[in-house]
Amino acid sequence: MHPDIHSRLALSRMPNIGPKLFRNLIHHFTSAEEVFQARTQELCEVEGIAEKTAASFKDTDKALREADAIISHAERHNIRLLCCLDEDFPSRMQRHTGAAPILYYYGEADLNNPRTAAVVGTREMSSNGARQVERILDPLTDFSPLIVSGLAYGVDIYAHRRCLQAGLPTLAVMGSGFDRIYPQAHAKTALRMAENGGGVLTAYPFWAKPEKDHFPARNRVVAMLSDLTIVVESTARGGSMITARMAYELGHKVGACPGRGGDPLTEGCNNLIKTGRAHLIESASDVVDLLGWKGHATGRQQRLFENLEPAEQALVDHLRDRDGVEINELHLALKQPPAHLASLLLMLEMKGVITALPGHRYRLC
Repeated sequence: MHPDIHSRLALSRMPNIGPKLFRNLIHHFTSAEEVFQARTQELCEVEGIAEKTAASFKDTDKALREADAIISHAERHNIRLLCCLDEDFPSRMQRHTGAAPILYYYGEADLNNPRTAAVVGTREMSSNGARQVERILDPLTDFSPLIVSGLAYGVDIYAHRRCLQAGLPTLAVMGSGFDRIYPQAHAKTALRMAENGGGVLTAYPFWAKPEKDHFPARNRVVAMLSDLTIVVESTARGGSMITARMAYELGHKVGACPGRGGDPLTEGCNNLIKTGRAHLIESASDVVDLLGWKGHATGRQQRLFENLEPAEQALVDHLRDRDGVEINELHLALKQPPAHLASLLLMLEMKGVITALPGHRYRLC
């Protein structure tokens, strides 16, 4: 831990000390410890500090005790304390002065993964929304992006669990502390994420309850961490619309999955696209193209591709970056006799390279 971490934590717990003032105080006095040693008159010289706030530093006992408790809890539970002034703070958040001064992080995921995207949406996810999450996430395994969401019911938790199933690192951002994981029903999933290449992140100390005003702040962290925020399903005023608006205002990309006209579950998505605030996202290839991700299959899939016959390789190349291709299209594109094509498909399935989908369609595993 940083030698000044105790004082930094205490400073973050002082009343009326927001992200900007936190930074201003430390930059003015060079360390948080010196902030606590400063006189009221000296504190008043700092840009943005009110006289009442400066006077509150005469009583710092509560903030210092809370800092003690936070450090003790973090050490017991292997929770990392990330300060906005340090190199290990997420670089995407460091660019924004409104980012929380302290983050609490448990997990293995690289918060500076060069490829990040958020998947958010309604708590009342439909079966079509679930299929859309799968169409977006499953083919992204080639690129190993960090997928961010908010651990909520519906689209959020489905995206997290789909990532676990596909082997993608996924990060949950909470609106509560680690002793108050919300919703509690998702606590086991959060632990699995943290122990399988993902993580759990919050801007709140371990005792913080899931208060109503914490969730817009949680959504802002999701937006800050993600190069692209994808709204899968949302009503016109859903919580994920707040995340999309924040991402748009931060200058980050926003995507939305289109839906049928008149369907309340996709009204928000359609409005985002119609007003030009979001790119239309129908498949993983839209995400890859929008973010300019380069490269081919990696890891297990790459090893599977190394010993393919020319005809097998041609079929794989046709399926690459596609969510599913009908057998008739494969027949026309590859000009293989039906019996030979069926044999190729069966062989590639047995090798674990492709998977069969309903409607005589196929895609890469």
